[in-house]
Amino acid sequence: MRIKQWTKNLFVYAAILFHGNLFNVEALTVTTLAFFAFSFTASGIYFFNDIIDIERDRLNPKKCTRPIAAGKISKPLGYLSAALLIIAGLTIAYRINFPSFIIIFAYVVLNLLYSVRLKHVVIVDVLIISYGFVSRTVLGALVTQIHMTIWFILCVMFLSLLLALGKRRYDISMSTKSLKASLVDFVDQLMTIVAAGIIMCYSLFTLDTETTEMIFTLPLVLYGVFYYLYIVRVKQNSGAPDEVLYKETPILITVILYVACVIFIRDL
Repeated sequence: MRIKQWTKNLFVYAAILFHGNLFNVEALTVTTLAFFAFSFTASGIYFFNDIIDIERDRLNPKKCTRPIAAGKISKPLGYLSAALLIIAGLTIAYRINFPSFIIIFAYVVLNLLYSVRLKHVVIVDVLIISYGFVSRTVLGALVTQIHMTIWFILCVMFLSLLLALGKRRYDISMSTKSLKASLVDFVDQLMTIVAAGIIMCYSLFTLDTETTEMIFTLPLVLYGVFYYLYIVRVKQNSGAPDEVLYKETPILITVILYVACVIFIRDL
């Protein structure tokens, strides 16, 4: 189920965090339901993905320990688990409202296609990952009926692209592909463009809110983006985004300080 990766689903809380509704019980409750809807659905997708990649994972020194690749869980049990988790996520979403169901259903369909074929299509793979993060953010705004500015949505898109490209760069650097150097250089160029997009969109987002003090959070965003680039290009240790969050202390501290600053500005 990769519960550690449920940290990605915290993006559904973005709407109430930036709107100043984080301590509103009703908004927090429905957002938490959306969080679990996405979490169960994503875990179902992970089961399905591990079944599809079972032979490839067995050849990978890290992924070979996954339960399905290691033979601890059979394929039929894996398919059953995937189905139950996806149905549970869709049911919770439907109980919230029909638009939420549509968003998560679209996420399921696209990610099933991703697992089967699209993750092997260059550039399309990272765009689909980015779509997943944007979906989480939009769902959080939808269930609470909060309007999110286009600048923030774009900021989430660029941020998710940066994380996805960082992981792809790590995977390429660990591979034995003949064009490895050229591919790494290409990904580096894309990351530079995306990092600039994050900074530009976030700056415009802070200026487009009613609370102009949000501009004071910009240094934390700059530090977070720059330090992530340092992790990727200098330390060569990007890996999975959730691992970066809890293994890289400077990133974790930056995230905590950032959330605290936003709460102070928007809620207090």
